[in-house]
Amino acid sequence: MFPKLFITAALFLSAAGGVSAADYGNFYGVSAEALGPFARDLGSLLGSGSNQTARPLGFAGFDLGVRGMAQFRPSHGNTVLKKNRLFGLGVVQAEIGMPYRIDGFVRGGSFEGISVAGGGLRYGLWNVSDEKYKVNATLVGMANMATHKYFYAVHFNTSFVCSVNVPVLSPFIGAGYDFTRLEAQTVGDASLAGRQVRVSEPRFTAGLRAKMKLGYIAAGLTYTHDRALVNASAGFRF
Repeated sequence: MFPKLFITAALFLSAAGGVSAADYGNFYGVSAEALGPFARDLGSLLGSGSNQTARPLGFAGFDLGVRGMAQFRPSHGNTVLKKNRLFGLGVVQAEIGMPYRIDGFVRGGSFEGISVAGGGLRYGLWNVSDEKYKVNATLVGMANMATHKYFYAVHFNTSFVCSVNVPVLSPFIGAGYDFTRLEAQTVGDASLAGRQVRVSEPRFTAGLRAKMKLGYIAAGLTYTHDRALVNASAGFRF
């Protein structure tokens, strides 16, 4: 069962990479006008897919899984990535439950030339309930750094997430805000080296999570800056 969970997520990540063929290395030829749209797209990927339930782990609880995020096509003005092509990111995420309904998590990975490292905290807004059809809610704060040989980005987000204890498939919804600072480094236009842009965008997500003994699979759809993203995750949780 568990190997199948990770194979499913791996296939999702492979599909995102293979279909995109967008190559983040095209950033070398970025224009000044494309910096903002590219930063919005990258920030949305970094902010998506980190949560598939609002239930805190509980003290000493643990979650280890993979997360994949993909956007169907670049934003208007993002000439770095190929038009009308899927592109994405993938990370491994580890979480631990702490007292007072607080969870901490770290994440990292390397995908299509981008290395990502980050983490954050979650806080359950009320006592956890595992009763059927009860609602859990949590606040999330997260930070990420994404590095590439041609650029780097620092990303922060805050989110509010709710999930319902439905047997077999549990729905979840979330709303948040992404803040991204992108800096061009080694680029073809020397006047853009060191140029920074700062962008912020709201983000809305809905999805389903299937629990199978100690494992789970989840998938969601995110809407932000007039674009749709998909995210998928699989892992162990206990």
